[in-house]
Amino acid sequence: MSINRKQRRLQEKSSGMKTTKKIRDNAELALEKKQIGMALKNKGREAEAITPLKEALRLDSSLADVHFALAMIARTKPERHVDMEKINASIKDKKFLLSSYSAIMILLRQKRQYKEAVICQEEICRLKPDDIWARVDLALLLNIAGQVERAAIELSLALNKEPQNIMLKGLYSSSLHNPSFNHFHPEVKQAFLECFKNLYDVHLRNFWAPWLTLMMKDPEFAEIKNARMLDDTAFIEWADSLDEESGAFLNNPYLTKGLCLLVVADYLMERFFTRLRRYLCLNYETLVSNGRIKIFEKFIDALAQQCFFNEYVYMQQKDEEQSLQSLGQRKEKTAIALCACYTPLYKNFPAQDHVLMSLAEEDSDFAALVKTQYLDPAEEARIKAEIPVFGAFANEISRAVQSQYEENPYPRWTTICTTALPSDDLVFDPETKDLPFRILVAGCGTGRHAIGTATRYKNARITAIDLSRTSIAYGLRKARECGMDTRINFVHADILSMKDWPEPFDIIECAGVLHHMEDPFKGWEALNSILKPNGLFKIGLYSEISRQPIIKARDFVAAGHYPSTTEGIRACRQAIFALPTTDPIYNFVARSLDFHTASAARDLIFHVQEHRMTLPQIQEMMDRLGLVPLRMLVSNPDTLYMYDKMFPDDSSRKSFKNWEIFEKKFPLTFAGMYQFWCQKTVYSA
Repeated sequence: MSINRKQRRLQEKSSGMKTTKKIRDNAELALEKKQIGMALKNKGREAEAITPLKEALRLDSSLADVHFALAMIARTKPERHVDMEKINASIKDKKFLLSSYSAIMILLRQKRQYKEAVICQEEICRLKPDDIWARVDLALLLNIAGQVERAAIELSLALNKEPQNIMLKGLYSSSLHNPSFNHFHPEVKQAFLECFKNLYDVHLRNFWAPWLTLMMKDPEFAEIKNARMLDDTAFIEWADSLDEESGAFLNNPYLTKGLCLLVVADYLMERFFTRLRRYLCLNYETLVSNGRIKIFEKFIDALAQQCFFNEYVYMQQKDEEQSLQSLGQRKEKTAIALCACYTPLYKNFPAQDHVLMSLAEEDSDFAALVKTQYLDPAEEARIKAEIPVFGAFANEISRAVQSQYEENPYPRWTTICTTALPSDDLVFDPETKDLPFRILVAGCGTGRHAIGTATRYKNARITAIDLSRTSIAYGLRKARECGMDTRINFVHADILSMKDWPEPFDIIECAGVLHHMEDPFKGWEALNSILKPNGLFKIGLYSEISRQPIIKARDFVAAGHYPSTTEGIRACRQAIFALPTTDPIYNFVARSLDFHTASAARDLIFHVQEHRMTLPQIQEMMDRLGLVPLRMLVSNPDTLYMYDKMFPDDSSRKSFKNWEIFEKKFPLTFAGMYQFWCQKTVYSA
């Protein structure tokens, strides 16, 4: 029998009321079950809590706190056999559950309960298995919680799903916190190879350690792991035994690309590379005659790149120098590349660009070597003439520092991420950081700092100054290469002359510079005079407490009368490598990335001028300049975790008094330097 429209509306209304009543009844019953289950769980009676919690979630699938309670039991009490996969499969509509989970996550992070937050994010990933950004969030939490190996795996899985995602690549390189891998992870190897494809998608400076630790777990590189422990005689026998199959690892792109892009800061690897380079140099003609040189060709190209980037800091012996004289007369590509493992192409072959360019057309690896060692230095020489000059260079110490960086531009670098990424480095809201700020990078060196700043502030007008024209030329070439040159005005200037600069700045960044001046306060004062009221400083200064091992190393250099030449730096490094591994100089200096290039080693322990400071001294200088601290910049997750536990009331992490207490307890906290944001008050002089 048919029903009319009015009857249908009444029927639908009645049905809706029944549905609403059922939902309300279910919600009330779910709340009752939840209260019972949570009470039992809080009393430690998890076995009894599971059933009412499951029933509560069945009745109301939006109860994220119930879902999280079950997840906590599953992780902490595996003997209870709580199957989260089965529970998730029974939830038809996960939308409300996920929205509720975000509130739990925010609460856990605010309370700095990072381990619990990890479990929460794991469940979000389980509920959203195809969401790569959920994986990224999990990885970031794992880093904060100190689970860096797991974090690297999660980041790698996300990147491998979308290898062309530039934002994801940038986050990958900025979030990888030196995991020490206990096992080989092919997904991490794949992600590293993706990161090696473009110089300006990622910042690879700190990749060398995870790259190397993963390599030592990789069965494909077992030959290196074994050979680097051999004595000299056994090493030669091993090298003699290599054939195309056993030497295939030398052509593996994971090794060759790594050598082209990373400075490998490991003594055992340096020893391996040095001995293999020596073997190839002394036996080159034999290897050519028996055809075995083909085994090493790609490796030689890559090693030449590594040696150029570390500025030929590896030791070499007299018999190698003698062999190089005859090797330098040969015109084949591999002989030229082998010579480039000892001296750059622009010095070895100053007037043979036609030969080099002809050979480069035949081989992309050799072409890359020619660009690095021949074409780029030639371009930098041309650029030096273009750089504008501002002010005088009257200070004697400034001129001495200038001379050092003209001889050894610092730092030599290859990669940087030019994608704007979320960063704790910024003290601005997202809305304000895109304003057209005027920014000064004071002491820009070879340009990496200035390019990084230009990346973060996309509408800023940036001026970058430095004492060294050679350093600026390197930076300007790299800026042109990555398309940032129109954003940055490079100027040859001394900080002391900047008090006469015609326009004030909104932000001044000066990291690792003031402590190399005759009087750091005068340098800071000159910069403060051109900073607007309410303007911001980002400052980096050496720590007196954390730098004690460096002081010992500087004393070691002075006692050994090592000159700051390439030969002196090489000899000093070998003497430090010979120290017991328990020696503070070896343990701190020889393991430092900066010890593994000539310019960085010179900057680290041979510098012509160095001041070190305490936090009270820095605070006193800021008081005199009318500056107030805003935030201490620390990237190590473990350090932040410990600080937050010690000083829960300092959520901005800006209290210098707190950091002074913390540093006394953990003396190597600021082994690099103090880095912090501070602000000029309206009434500053």
